Amino acid sequence: MGIVGVGNAAATLLQGLSYYGEDDSRPGLWHRVVGGYRVANIDVAAAFDVDRRKIGLDIAEAAFKEPNVAEKAVELKPLGVEVQMGVLSDKPVLSLEGHVEAGSQSSSQLAETLSDRSADVLLNLISSGMQATSRAYAQASLEAGCCLLNATPARIATDPALVGEFHARGLSLAGDDLMSQFGGTVFHRGLLAFMHGRGVRVLRSYQLDVGGGAETLNTLEEEVKAVKRDVKTTAISSELPYRIDTTTGTTDYVDFMGNRRTSYFWVEAEGFLGSPIRLDVYLRTSDGPNAGNALLDVVRALKAARENGRYGVVDEVCAAYFKSPPVRMRVNEAQARFSAEYLSAS
Repeated sequence: MGIVGVGNAAATLLQGLSYYGEDDSRPGLWHRVVGGYRVANIDVAAAFDVDRRKIGLDIAEAAFKEPNVAEKAVELKPLGVEVQMGVLSDKPVLSLEGHVEAGSQSSSQLAETLSDRSADVLLNLISSGMQATSRAYAQASLEAGCCLLNATPARIATDPALVGEFHARGLSLAGDDLMSQFGGTVFHRGLLAFMHGRGVRVLRSYQLDVGGGAETLNTLEEEVKAVKRDVKTTAISSELPYRIDTTTGTTDYVDFMGNRRTSYFWVEAEGFLGSPIRLDVYLRTSDGPNAGNALLDVVRALKAARENGRYGVVDEVCAAYFKSPPVRMRVNEAQARFSAEYLSAS
């Protein structure tokens, strides 16, 4: 696989590849086998970034360079994969200001590298707020013959024209905006679904997030914040069969929190005879590890989907692991469909 954006998610993913690649019976791995593939079957073929602090370094070293703040749980050995200059088609996000390497590659140049390295899947892990850059990476993926995982909120898997191109070239695609294994969005959705399933009428709800790390910092830009808020709010609302007043989003960046995040949830509902129900919950997690299992699952599922002739958008993968999929499903339905398709060999 190829990785674009050697940030906190990539740093954690690399540690997971090393740790579970040696022994996938170790605790913490969600699914040992997905689509017939184990973690040990995944190799990193190429890596790209636009941050001069990472370019030219082995990806194992670049993973822990500033501004990355991912916790180091595993000592990574050099992988022999040098971080190369990537594509930049937007203005730099906040965390990159003053640190962008000159001489951005074109999509075609990047595609040539991916093709030469025989990469099967490209992971787009760049920061939110770079729509044009994400589309450039999608184009590179198409030219290189790679399946694509779009972890950003950029409209890739929800763009019919792009989806058609992936389908026409016999490539599988998943996105948009990765949903963590047990992060704020999926927890909020699950909470509302449980209340509804118990016959409680949800009236209104909100979720507020505070965290550290570059992704949280970049989300403070008003345009990016608005997009992320809309994506998360829509995802949460889709869990109920009726409309409620709800909103969600990042409220602030706290540098000393590192890669950690605190999410606060408030729900107002009513039960029998209109009796009031009020709920206040805090959830504290780490962003990188929360993405690790989801990334490992989707990479393997995309490889399997392509081999099985599932070209273009793979609906059950998108619905189970992304906040803004082309076809929305409730959390339990999406996970059940993913399990039926990809976990039978587990």
